[in-house]
Amino acid sequence: MPAPTRRKIARPPLGQARQSQVLQLYGPGAMVDLPDYALLIGGLDLWSDKGCDIVYEPRLLQLVRQATGVAHLDLKTPPKEVDRLKNISGSIKAFRFPEWSVAQKVSERLAFDSIPCRARPLVHFNDGCIQDWRRYRDDEGEYPLVPVRFVTACPHGHLSDIPWRDFCFRQFNCQNTERLYLLEAGTGNDFTQIYVQSDSGVTRKLADALVTQSNSLGNCQSRTPWLGRGRFDSETCITDGKRTRNRLLVRSASNAYFTETLSVISLPEEANRLAKRVCELKDDLEGITAETDVPAALKFNPRLKSAFTGVDPALLWQEIEAQRGGPGTEAPSPKDEELKLFVGPMDGVSSSSEDSLFEADVWQTSDAPTWYRKAIQRVLLVHRLREVQALVGFTRFTPRTSSLGGLPIDTTSSNCRAPLANNLTWVPASENKGEGIFIELDPHRIRAWAGSDAVTMRTMNFMEAFEREWLATRGLSAEQFPFPGAPYLLLHSLSHLLITEIALECGYGASSIRERIYANSAIGYGILLFTSSSGSEGTLGGLVEAGKRIVTYLEKAFERGQLCSNDPFCSEHDPNHHFDIRPTHGAACHGCELIAETSCERHNEFLDRALVSPTVSAAAETGDPSFWSFINTGG
Repeated sequence: MPAPTRRKIARPPLGQARQSQVLQLYGPGAMVDLPDYALLIGGLDLWSDKGCDIVYEPRLLQLVRQATGVAHLDLKTPPKEVDRLKNISGSIKAFRFPEWSVAQKVSERLAFDSIPCRARPLVHFNDGCIQDWRRYRDDEGEYPLVPVRFVTACPHGHLSDIPWRDFCFRQFNCQNTERLYLLEAGTGNDFTQIYVQSDSGVTRKLADALVTQSNSLGNCQSRTPWLGRGRFDSETCITDGKRTRNRLLVRSASNAYFTETLSVISLPEEANRLAKRVCELKDDLEGITAETDVPAALKFNPRLKSAFTGVDPALLWQEIEAQRGGPGTEAPSPKDEELKLFVGPMDGVSSSSEDSLFEADVWQTSDAPTWYRKAIQRVLLVHRLREVQALVGFTRFTPRTSSLGGLPIDTTSSNCRAPLANNLTWVPASENKGEGIFIELDPHRIRAWAGSDAVTMRTMNFMEAFEREWLATRGLSAEQFPFPGAPYLLLHSLSHLLITEIALECGYGASSIRERIYANSAIGYGILLFTSSSGSEGTLGGLVEAGKRIVTYLEKAFERGQLCSNDPFCSEHDPNHHFDIRPTHGAACHGCELIAETSCERHNEFLDRALVSPTVSAAAETGDPSFWSFINTGG
């Protein structure tokens, strides 16, 4: 008689996260601290896709395929929580990382110059660790373990443990097996007071690892442990034509993980009908391999015939090729498409139905002041919008740069995006519903202001710093990322001042309001301030109500830009300053322009309130470059 089989009991999850957090904090390759463990989130190959819903957004799908180079992939929501009643058991697999820990066995040892330090043993998981790496046992007893807070990484996202023995004994592939200790003379994060020491007394400062030129941590080995233990990139890690050197990284530091996401504002049904139908019927369209196949497919497939009645076969084939990422199909700038919607007529595209993706109406005021009528073309109250985001990769130490139009840029010379999976077939995406305000500025007034002598001189000052410092540090060329221009700096700076003012009264925190800046001389100029939520109901209308008082908020924003608590130092800042190196900042600091980076689309770059309002340090030689002065002095 065979022995009865035991039913396997599923292990409970170690932690939980909201789906929206996965795209920013807990994506593949992220390091996470839990009460008992330090974990590394695994790649998408290791995620359970049960309960993951397909996200339909053809424009974003095309962008993602272009960015990743994968022609066939889907947008899906991250796994949902365990729900046995609905037969959903989604999960995200994670690995224990790092492999080195610090035993809570404190003793006294001496470092350089006989400095007394608290010493704790450095323990690898193979060295007497028990109870799932949580405790350490030696001849004197058992001690709890805390994962070591230092690892080594490179800007391209590769990650590994510090080779502690190699570092301590200054010898790569060191075979010395002495016990190592982590010595700390202070209570803070001063690396000059942290040492690594062996039993025999060999000691080295951890601060030595901060000197990249010394190569004390060795060259990057292209390790990708989030894709599986022992995994490596197939290509050697190269930066500027040389082997990339490892850098010291604190696991919990803010520069340990920068996600690269792409996002679009969904166009309404009427403006995006063909793309949506092609996306929904992609399985039925699989057999179409050329434009000549389209008429026969429409004739013999009832579903296709019903969906594409009256559609030109050439136009249909063009859309099919675009969504497949076919040769020569470049994704259009998502911002340009959105701007055309916002500046165009609302009749026929805005809908108040419950399933509508977009609802907006024009706000008009009868007693607007003269400056408002000269500067503002119109204001849209956006009652309903849908934003869709997708995660395409991540980096460490520095974030990747996207174009002003929202398209990804190939920056392989400085920081390549790290892979999300060994075999990428889908990427995590989230859809958020919300509301917003769109402010369209008069394009003729903007062009006239940008062409004035004062603005031209200030723009040239920015361009010099931009080309010499900003592009060089990111490995970009002027062709890849042209200078944004004075109109973009004006709109961006005004947007930050508006967010600060509106947040004081509308009911949303400043970090909840986000921006999208539109500056295209051929289409128009505008600012979209919006807030969104992953909930099905969206948001509560506070931002739309604030839009009805937009004249007051604009006046306060222009007034706020005139003075900063750090003046005159803030207003006198030069982008080309030799010591205060901020090449994309004019009159901008934490006291006036800088806001939460979750709200800003450019990581608080390209800001100058001197282009918005007259400051206390307006240049006497070149004149006042502010837009406020321009529209109030006959401009």
